[in-house]
Amino acid sequence: MLKRLILGSVLAAALLISSVSLVFADSSWISGTTDQKIDSLAKIQPGLGTVMIEYGDRIGNMYYAAQAGNWGMAAYQLKEALEIQEVGEMTRPGKAPLLVSFEKRSLKPLAWDIVNKNFKSFQQDFKGMVKGCNACHAATGYGYIAYQLPDKPAVPAKLRTNVTVTRDQLMKLLKDLVSE
Repeated sequence: MLKRLILGSVLAAALLISSVSLVFADSSWISGTTDQKIDSLAKIQPGLGTVMIEYGDRIGNMYYAAQAGNWGMAAYQLKEALEIQEVGEMTRPGKAPLLVSFEKRSLKPLAWDIVNKNFKSFQQDFKGMVKGCNACHAATGYGYIAYQLPDKPAVPAKLRTNVTVTRDQLMKLLKDLVSE
């Protein structure tokens, strides 16, 4: 999945550069050689601070969806959190090993809890995920950033629904985390 994301990003950047060249040929902010233009585009990519805002929202939304028994929404929020994490891995490759390790240690157990629709285990693994998240912040010099579950979800959606999602559907949605 990461390889597809990288290839897609490279192709998107190339398309963007060619489009920008055609549409904004006289624009001064994206000037110079192709390499200089790519460097300019790279500089405006989101850092981990920006990525982590969405990440934190999605993790909180995942918790409240699981609490409501909306396992489809919980799976979706976890899948989206993983995708935004991959953006962080790409734009900040020096942090990629930590993020990948966090994924294996903390997100994978949550994915299995969602697939198994086990909120009790989910709560325990969620607490461990928060502890691991905050330990990573401390280890990388950002100990003043401490995640805690928000008082309510950020998602503007009804979390209690009558929609039943099968285990197979959850496995498919979380295939990147539950594949062996």
